[in-house]
Order: sequence, then C-alpha cells, then structure tokens
Amino acid sequence: MKIRSWARFVAIICMGLLAGHSLSMVAIIGPAVTSLGPQSFVEVNSITEPTFAAIFPYFFMVLLSSLAIWWVCLLKHWKSREFLMLNLALLCFIDQLYVTYRAQVPLNNIMTTWKQSHQLPPNWEHLRTEWLAMMKYHLALSVVAFVLLLTAHHRRHKTESI
Repeated sequence: MKIRSWARFVAIICMGLLAGHSLSMVAIIGPAVTSLGPQSFVEVNSITEPTFAAIFPYFFMVLLSSLAIWWVCLLKHWKSREFLMLNLALLCFIDQLYVTYRAQVPLNNIMTTWKQSHQLPPNWEHLRTEWLAMMKYHLALSVVAFVLLLTAHHRRHKTESI
C-alpha cells in the first residue's frame, strides 16, 4: 500500500473519531453537564479534563501529520477535486486546532482551578455555556471535515493512477 493510501486511511479514521467524540460531547455529555449543580460540574470536569489533555495532543499530531502527508502526495495534482476537498478539510481542522488552543484550553484551565481553589466564579454558568458552544463548533467543523475527506477519498481515482 502506498504512503498516500496510508495517510488517507489514517486521516479519514482519525477525523471520523474526532467527529464521533465531538458528537458524544454535544449529544451526551452536554445535556448531562447542563443539569449538574456547580460542585458536580467541577467534579466531572476535574475527572475528564486530565484524560483529554493527556491524549488529544498526540491524537492531533497524528491527524495533522496524516493530512500533511496526504497533501504533499497530492501536490502534483493541485487542480484535482481531491486536492480541493483535502484543502478544505485541512482548513476546518486547522480552525479546530486554533479554537482548541486559543479558547478551549484556557477555559479548561480556568475550570480546573475551580477544583483546586474550591471556589466558583459568579459567572460559572456562562463559562459552562461557552464551553458547550465551543463543543458544538468542534462538532460542526469535524463533521464537515470528515465529509470532505470522504469526498476526497471518493474522488481519488482520477489522480491515483497518474
């Protein structure tokens, strides 16, 4: 199997996993979290956040690397629909990374301090709502990127034989 095929396979699988994770956060965790009281919310966040913080940087590196390898393999076919779809998916993912590291990670860090200080700010519900809104944004971007990657994969036959 060619390197391009492996990169495409890994990128599609990882983006699908990211979309599934975002869906679970929005459809399952989100409604549960909104019904929790302040102390329960802090407790749930203090349990889940370290796990996500430990896993996701590596997951993002694998996904970004596979997208980059696929992109480099397609440079000769820069006019193809596969290349266009891949670029759009890459833009969606880069936007997700930007939102994650510029907004969500700082917000998660703030929420983690609540457990350590045993104090919640008066606007904690607003911050929780902001966090859920970011998860919905992640869901939209990851689903769009996943569909774009599937479309790029479907369109590959026109450039793969060349």
